[in-house]
Amino acid sequence: MINFFVKSDPVGQPRHRVSTVRGHARLYLPSKHPVHEFKAAIKAAFPRQKKVPNAIAAEIIVTAWFPRPKSKTRKTIPNLRYWHTTKPDADNILKAILDALNGLAWVDDCQIASATIKKCVCGDGDVSGVSISIEEIANEDFDR
Repeated sequence: MINFFVKSDPVGQPRHRVSTVRGHARLYLPSKHPVHEFKAAIKAAFPRQKKVPNAIAAEIIVTAWFPRPKSKTRKTIPNLRYWHTTKPDADNILKAILDALNGLAWVDDCQIASATIKKCVCGDGDVSGVSISIEEIANEDFDR
């Protein structure tokens, strides 16, 4: 099992942009998009001690902690955690994480057989970032 925390605000993987160069379509992602910094932070925080072997299924559990907006901060009563229900979408955050961990945690993200993601807003004393847990799963663990 691999557990680690990334101290970076969660960012979703954006759609690629399309342009034409000499009549040919070209897909690109703007170089100044914040997803590049988010992926770099994930790669830097990953503990390089272990990797899921090829042809082994894996499960990933992600909890994305978003910073509390100033409009929802209270000074006299405790700021409790609550579910984050606005953009970015959970699947786009997961896609950015899976892309960043290709070649580090596993050979390819097609090895992920089970994924769980939660989006929360920080309460008092919480740190914004992403908590990631990766575990190998065997066929014996398969529930119908």
